[in-house]
Amino acid sequence: MLRLRSHLALLLLAALGGCSELRGRKKIQEGNAAYKSGDFATAVARFTEAAAFVPQMPLLWLNRGYACRELIVPGADAIVNRSAAGCALESFKRLRELEPADPRGDRLYVQTLLDLGEFRTIERTFSLRHERNPTDLDVILVLCQVYSKTGRWRDALTFYRKAAALLPRDAEAQYAVGAFIWRVLQTHGGGPGLAEYDPRPRPERPAPAPPLAAPTDIVGAERVALCEEGIRFLGRAIELRPHYTDALTYTGLLYRQQSFALFDDAGAWERVVQQSVAFAAQAAGKP
Repeated sequence: MLRLRSHLALLLLAALGGCSELRGRKKIQEGNAAYKSGDFATAVARFTEAAAFVPQMPLLWLNRGYACRELIVPGADAIVNRSAAGCALESFKRLRELEPADPRGDRLYVQTLLDLGEFRTIERTFSLRHERNPTDLDVILVLCQVYSKTGRWRDALTFYRKAAALLPRDAEAQYAVGAFIWRVLQTHGGGPGLAEYDPRPRPERPAPAPPLAAPTDIVGAERVALCEEGIRFLGRAIELRPHYTDALTYTGLLYRQQSFALFDDAGAWERVVQQSVAFAAQAAGKP
């Protein structure tokens, strides 16, 4: 009799467990339907309810995290966004715990922190990770983002270089360094107004005075050196992938940025501008 009762109890527990899983899966289906219809608040509510029945299901936490992220609205009330972000962070953290081999948990957790502007938190965490494992590419790429978003372009460039060094046969990794250098120069004294300036003297008038540089502009030898470095990385990208249109385009753009440091040497300025025009034509497929 005791054995029979134990057997019945086990059957009852199995049935209850199966019933809980069915209820949990139904809640997830309802959450997925709400998410697809754009009702993200309801989706979060259904996924949260599902967690009471199937807390060990990784897909539940992934979907809940996505739904919570959709409730983060740029410019909205900070308390509302913090609540949505906390929900997303909790979900992705749980996903990391359940499926440590799934890279989405860690990446989405970090991306949510980036969206919130929690740069110091990320920098502290990932700087320690980098010290422990300097060849972890994912860590390096996160630090690239952190330093880029906080305006620390020199630190960001250091990590772009590290990524390229870890991927010497990857054309896009080499290209990324050159493209990043162009973005830095373009926003530090490389605006469109400088492209209109021509330092060459004319018979009817002397050479015009060059535009004045702002205190934050990158000028002179440093600008020339950065352009040369970017062009070298883009050259490696083109070696690895001939006819790499974007790399050819940015090579031309970097030559143009370099010309802004040569206004006091009309001959050198003209040679660099000609290089810029040549690469632009090559990128466009013109002979």
